[in-house]
Amino acid sequence: MYIYIRTVKRSIAFDWPLLPGSVSTARSRCGKPNCACQGTPRRLHGVYYRWTGFIDGKRTTKTIGRQAALECQRRIQHFRKLQREIDRVVRAAVDEAPWLPGAAHSRKGKNR
Repeated sequence: MYIYIRTVKRSIAFDWPLLPGSVSTARSRCGKPNCACQGTPRRLHGVYYRWTGFIDGKRTTKTIGRQAALECQRRIQHFRKLQREIDRVVRAAVDEAPWLPGAAHSRKGKNR
């Protein structure tokens, strides 16, 4: 059996810390009948910031403060940048797959 190993050192630079998920905002009404949020025009409570992501395989939403939302957004941007870099490296690896015609390397010898 012939084994050809092609070593290509690639590095992925990314910013830390990372956080998958998304941040959204919401406004809401309360249950008090005389509150301004019940009137016309409605003046809703909030802005409430929410992070949504997966924890232990379950979709989770957490209500967070404004400063935490800004930090979460920064970490989410880092995570998405890392995802794009991983996708780029995977595409490059697939482009060099041995079954593609004209691949950068070819197998010599017979498979056993």
